[in-house]
Amino acid sequence: MLFLSLLATATLTSPAIAYSIAHTDMWMTPMLGSLGGLATIYIASVLHHRYPGNTLIQYSELILGRVIGRLISLTFLIVCLMMNANQLRQFAELMSLAFMTNTPIVVFASTMILVSSIAVRLGVEIIGRLALTFTPLIVGIVVVLILPLLSEMEPDQILPFMDQGFSPIIRGSVALQVWFPMYIYASMFLPYISDLNKAAGRLYWTIGWSVVTFMLTFFYVLMALGAATSFFSYPFLLLSRYVSIASFMTHLDSLIMIVWVIDVFVRTIVMYYAAVSGLAQWFKLRSYKPLTLPVGLIIILLTFWSIPDATTYNESLGQVVIYYYIYGHLCIPIVLYIISLLRGGKPAVQP
Repeated sequence: MLFLSLLATATLTSPAIAYSIAHTDMWMTPMLGSLGGLATIYIASVLHHRYPGNTLIQYSELILGRVIGRLISLTFLIVCLMMNANQLRQFAELMSLAFMTNTPIVVFASTMILVSSIAVRLGVEIIGRLALTFTPLIVGIVVVLILPLLSEMEPDQILPFMDQGFSPIIRGSVALQVWFPMYIYASMFLPYISDLNKAAGRLYWTIGWSVVTFMLTFFYVLMALGAATSFFSYPFLLLSRYVSIASFMTHLDSLIMIVWVIDVFVRTIVMYYAAVSGLAQWFKLRSYKPLTLPVGLIIILLTFWSIPDATTYNESLGQVVIYYYIYGHLCIPIVLYIISLLRGGKPAVQP
């Protein structure tokens, strides 16, 4: 679930972002950027063992006290809602821009939330099964899109090596914190895992696969487009339009659309469930299901209220997003972890 949630927007948007900062050294940024993901997995695992059966929303109150804990967990939920809105707007904008130009973006946003609300109401097991089912299909399609262009790759495009020093790589890795610390959402699902002893190990493996995916995507884009990468917002999508198989299968960017829709669907239901279940826990409700549609409506409203248009988002709001993602997904877990350690001992756990 979390791997596909990371993959949903990363393969399409991260190459342009990483190249604008690190240029030909962009392929090294995931290795350093993954430290944020490793940190969040470690923190989520430790806090879950200290507060078993509780999610981040619940043990925030146990660690920080009722007032401060509820305030901090509320800001985490706001970040979660904003992230849902941002990804939904990106999805709708790309679908309207590249595939269905005459369809209003509100149609894409509304239908995605409507379908996702059904999966969310069915529960976490259904969400996991859907992710498990779609993963081989998505990986297979991506391989089909990459292999035909391998013969046209130019390895010398990755040169020069570190001509501007290590600073651009560090700044590029910071930009990737939009994605890697998302693994903190594991804290919303760990209470439902049957075998907790294997959960942390599998999450660390997932980080490894995420790094590999980022690096392969960056190599693919860099060796195909080189300096031209900076001119395109979605370079991976551009390359898919030049893929042909057996001289008669062309315009395979429709396969990217399939990957995009399925991948964003999985990311939406994972983050949608985290937001709905977290709000239910924040309000002390017995069930999250009555909140599903109201929260979906809030996400749709934020999709359009928070982002006036794609150009404004790319030029200014995108920089703001990086900081409040880092705050919600990295700073909050680190603060909870440090204070939990300072308090010492094994805390009393709520049932």
